[in-house]
Amino acid sequence: MNAINYKQVRAYAAQYGTVVGLLWVASFAFYIIALTHPMIGNIGLLLGLSSVLVAGFFVRRFIREITPLRFGQAWWMRTLIFIYASLLMAVGQFIYFRYMDQGRLIEAYTVILQQPSTTVMMQNLMPGTDPKGISRQIIDIFRNISPIQLTFEFLTYNLLLGFLLAVPIAGLGITGSRSTPKSPN
Repeated sequence: MNAINYKQVRAYAAQYGTVVGLLWVASFAFYIIALTHPMIGNIGLLLGLSSVLVAGFFVRRFIREITPLRFGQAWWMRTLIFIYASLLMAVGQFIYFRYMDQGRLIEAYTVILQQPSTTVMMQNLMPGTDPKGISRQIIDIFRNISPIQLTFEFLTYNLLLGFLLAVPIAGLGITGSRSTPKSPN
């Protein structure tokens, strides 16, 4: 990949990553709303899943309309899209955890962890352990984590997930898109 193509890939990946990141932020917002209104969570799930398809569509469109890419180049573009999306998502999550949450997420998880069905599930998954003690430890960890630490945890997971998802989506992006790009005339 020459320097011009590399800059072009980075620029388009930033634009596409912004769109995917906004879908992730909206998905996260619907997830937070779903803590009190469970049916809304389906919208968040659909937005999160559709972001993967949207990113694949963007890579495919770039290959068709701008310049052809080999698999490694498509994977790199897809990885960049996820990096940019993860950074935007981290900003949105930090703003939420720092200024808006006020402990609501931790309280929702506390209620979930103290339900009898959760205790039974934990006993089945980890026989011979004290599920209530484990729940207390998890709740204590949640209460002692700062908004920036929580944001970095989510950022790490988003980057790892994006790195892994980039491989199949890069392959999908180049499949069937071997045509020559349109000329800039």
